[in-house]
Amino acid sequence: MTTEAKTKQIKSIDDQYLSKKRTKRIVINSLILSLCLILGIAVILLSCIKIDLKPRFDSQAEYVEIKIDNNSDKILISKGDDLFSEFQNIYNNSLSTSVLTSLFTGNFYGYTIERLGTGANDTSGRFYESYSNGSGYGISSSLSSKLGSNYVHLHFKEDQTLYYADGSKVMGRFDKTRDIYYKDVYFTISSDENSFQVDFYFGVMDYGSYPTMIKISVEAQSYALYDFANEL
Repeated sequence: MTTEAKTKQIKSIDDQYLSKKRTKRIVINSLILSLCLILGIAVILLSCIKIDLKPRFDSQAEYVEIKIDNNSDKILISKGDDLFSEFQNIYNNSLSTSVLTSLFTGNFYGYTIERLGTGANDTSGRFYESYSNGSGYGISSSLSSKLGSNYVHLHFKEDQTLYYADGSKVMGRFDKTRDIYYKDVYFTISSDENSFQVDFYFGVMDYGSYPTMIKISVEAQSYALYDFANEL
């Protein structure tokens, strides 16, 4: 084989090698771009899809009371009032978050339930100030200390079922076959835009004849509700 033929053969081999390398690089770059595109779309979707953080209720509250800044006057909003729908919208938006955010905060897995008080005679778990004939009045000193100066009270006309985050019913503390129920819920709101915890307190009929507290905490920002009440 002549020198010129050898040179052409080597050049041909080099061209084939470079062509294969270029093709491989194009394929790899295309795969990277495709993965980046898929990841980008996934992030956008996870940012747009919302999940509900708040506890589930069987029906809408009959009325809402809001108390802020140690003001003795409470803001009362009844179902059917124009402000009721506005309150509901702010409440629903405040206690929801994107799937993406929830994956980082741990909210994706819902909430846990904490029973306060150890028995019927334990006043630390009492919910109402007084209770008679199936109706509760005022809030106990124990609950008042937990709520602080800014909170919302939801009162329901009908008995409500308490649910775990997975949708299953919460049953009695000592009698696991007994349904528990409630008509009143209080939850904290914050005057701090950087606060991301909301504590719910339920006055449930469980054991004995006096409603006791169950607490649910979620990571959510409630400042919008405080701002709403502050402007009324």
